[in-house]
Amino acid sequence: MIVAISRFRASPEEADGWVHRLQERSRRVDGHPGFLGLEVLRSFERSPEILLVTRWKDRDAMKAYFQSEDFQRAKGASAAQEDATFTMYEVVAT
Repeated sequence: MIVAISRFRASPEEADGWVHRLQERSRRVDGHPGFLGLEVLRSFERSPEILLVTRWKDRDAMKAYFQSEDFQRAKGASAAQEDATFTMYEVVAT
């Protein structure tokens, strides 16, 4: 299983908007083969950190989604911040 984490920083005024956009994005990925789930996390900090955590059956499933029209639309709808980070992990134990 693969877990991908996108990390964003938001001002307090922008945080609710980011969370809403990421929730909308989750609806676009639900039907893709190999998609196992998604969470949107928000820290309690004054300038919140927001995490988009997705779980995939394998790297091929995740790559196929990244090449899909749904991903391109989702990416455009939540224009990335310059300081956003993306990290991919392999689940080695549960």
